[in-house]
Amino acid sequence: MGQYEKLNEEIQGGNNLRILIIDNNNLEFCIQNEPFFPANTIFDNYDIILTPEWVHSEIAHSDRRLQYLASIPKPSYILSEEEDYTRLVDYQDYRLMKLFDYASSSITKARKKMGEFKKFYAIEQDLPDNWIADFCDNAFEINETTGPAGEMIELRKNAGETSILVLAYLLVHHYSSKISRITIFSSDKGSLTIKEHIMDNLGKMELTHNAKIPITFKTTDILIAEACKDGRIQSSDILSIRSNPRTVIYTELLDDRTTHRYKGVLDTNEFIKLVDSLDKYHIEF
Repeated sequence: MGQYEKLNEEIQGGNNLRILIIDNNNLEFCIQNEPFFPANTIFDNYDIILTPEWVHSEIAHSDRRLQYLASIPKPSYILSEEEDYTRLVDYQDYRLMKLFDYASSSITKARKKMGEFKKFYAIEQDLPDNWIADFCDNAFEINETTGPAGEMIELRKNAGETSILVLAYLLVHHYSSKISRITIFSSDKGSLTIKEHIMDNLGKMELTHNAKIPITFKTTDILIAEACKDGRIQSSDILSIRSNPRTVIYTELLDDRTTHRYKGVLDTNEFIKLVDSLDKYHIEF
């Protein structure tokens, strides 16, 4: 069941809203390290928390993730791709399809499925009634994993990230005068690619009224840096919660007040050096 009505009432009653959209990977990280990342601290800078239904279906495989999500002390809503997204685009399904199309353009199966929808539209001047459900079921690679009770779980690769970025730009379109920023609570590098594809094609979709609203990412590395700055963790704690190398995008403030942007894989010790000099470096992703 979609929650558009409740969300709409919340947004219409506010201004300069700070919205956070949840992804499963960051939520799991916070749970695994909850003493460092309590919900009442992590989400203090946001007014509304949103979870797309495709993402929530992954979260729901873990009671701990559901409990952590429910403990966030902010208004929180689950939005249905089938029921709510069309309302955010004023029931203009073809424009919504184009947004999904650009968001998933790097995915082979998604391009094939979109080709089928476009052919159907060319003949019928409409889209199939169940096109969003069809897209979810058939546009993404399926990985099977074992759940906590030994059950088999199907995970659709990149479906959650695609839905998150589509939702972000729908919100910018639908509530351009109400939102100050949108933050994506994710560390998935694929989300950056999806955002780039959407940004490159904004003019073709006739959707976004205010492309200047910031859409940024709160990755686990940014969470760690934030926790170090606040004194919740020490540099030595990073060794246990960030044991593997990761791609980091960051800028360095130079002595002439210009900046230089870096993108590369940092191991844990290199990342600790970065975090120890946050007056000089700013982590973007």
